[in-house]
Amino acid sequence: MKNIANVITLFRIFFAFAMLLTIPFSVAFWIFYFCGGFSDFLDGFVARKWNLESVFGAQLDSIADLIFAVSMGIVVITNIQLPTWIWICITLIIVLRLLGYGIGFYKYHTFTSLHTYMNKATGVFIFLSPILYILLGMTVTGTFICTMAFLSALEEIVITTKSKGLNRDCKSIFDY
Repeated sequence: MKNIANVITLFRIFFAFAMLLTIPFSVAFWIFYFCGGFSDFLDGFVARKWNLESVFGAQLDSIADLIFAVSMGIVVITNIQLPTWIWICITLIIVLRLLGYGIGFYKYHTFTSLHTYMNKATGVFIFLSPILYILLGMTVTGTFICTMAFLSALEEIVITTKSKGLNRDCKSIFDY
């Protein structure tokens, strides 16, 4: 029972790979997609509710988020024509993320993805991006999500660079 939150997180990794093995945007794909998103909410809720939070669980959650995002990225890249400006933004954000992780690894000798409010909000909006795309179109959705992802990556770099110790649960740039 003490590993239930981590088991839920592992299911997110399973759902991420299952998305890659289904027909893109089919009913099965969307079931795996929404189950993966729900597991992201559920694992943190269970860990906090039953006091099961751990360093390993936080790292596993970040890795599962990354795998889920990469899986979704693969599906989008291979099936949807994105405008060049979004590709430029994605590339810049990936470079910033890798820079932040590199700084964190150099400074703390471990993977340092932070659970800031901005990172969480960005994750929620990336997850909701298919719905936002349908409602608002590519330009508005892309601009909003790219801006959030850029700011959250930049915030994480600043926190990682300026903080004296690693605190994965740092909530914002004003909290370190």
